[in-house]
Amino acid sequence: MTEKSKGDRLFPAEKLIVLSVSFFSFLILVDHLVQGNREVFLVPLSLTIILLFCWLPQARRKFGGNPAGLFIFSALSLPGYAYLYKLAGALVHFLQRPWRDELLSRLDLAIFGFNPNQALSRFQPAWLTELMMFAYLAYLPLVVWLAWVLFRRRGQDCLQSYAFTLGLAYLACFLLFILVPASSPRFYFEGLAPESKFLFRRLMNLVESSAQYRGGSFPSAHCAAGAVMIYFSLRAGKRVALVWVPLVFLFFLSTVYGQYHYAVDVMAGMIVGWMAIPLSRMILHGRWPGSGCRKQNGFSGQNRL
Repeated sequence: MTEKSKGDRLFPAEKLIVLSVSFFSFLILVDHLVQGNREVFLVPLSLTIILLFCWLPQARRKFGGNPAGLFIFSALSLPGYAYLYKLAGALVHFLQRPWRDELLSRLDLAIFGFNPNQALSRFQPAWLTELMMFAYLAYLPLVVWLAWVLFRRRGQDCLQSYAFTLGLAYLACFLLFILVPASSPRFYFEGLAPESKFLFRRLMNLVESSAQYRGGSFPSAHCAAGAVMIYFSLRAGKRVALVWVPLVFLFFLSTVYGQYHYAVDVMAGMIVGWMAIPLSRMILHGRWPGSGCRKQNGFSGQNRL
């Protein structure tokens, strides 16, 4: 398949977005009719997003003449996953199941012999809280930054392999949010969340109030994406991995320190992420020529779609 013909169709990650947004929006519509789901206003927005993604091949042909333009219109699946997270939040009570926080807390106790959330709450100096909040906030920029690094170092195929693998991991997490609803330790326990008057704690307060919802705990989508990022940072090169791997492990720890997840959420998220890697390769093999991360020497006409 030629580079030109690739640009005439949606990438696998974009197809995953279209199908997933359609499916979740349909469930919201059903939930509205049956249980009066108030998030039904998202359905028209979903239609707009689906149409936007269907337009992307044309956008790449028109605006993909330089690295920045081509990257922007090739990596929109990443913010698409953020919208899918929002849709999953509207479906947390779709099955009308009770919160599973007590079960997850007991699993932590059975595995570790103590509760990690309560143990970490005993040592919360301001400097450590700021470091953990920085690590947690760094998650989204790291997702996009790694996509850019892969695109520049390894080419379009590697970027799309990364985006699709992330998509499989995210989708699995979002479905489990609905099947195993858990409100997270910051709601289940009282008074454990670290406090600070400094910058990153204040920024996280804004994120908590405007971008997070109660119910996206098990498994940790942060950690599922982190596992995928570790793998692809290693594919990008040793120097990249030396930067990414420590940062990823730091935000693994921050998810428990900040009382956003149980330790079992972290382990489940990592398992989901690692399982998404071979599954992605299996799905793409034979259907997506050059789906591996082969080294390329920067942007050229061969990178254009």
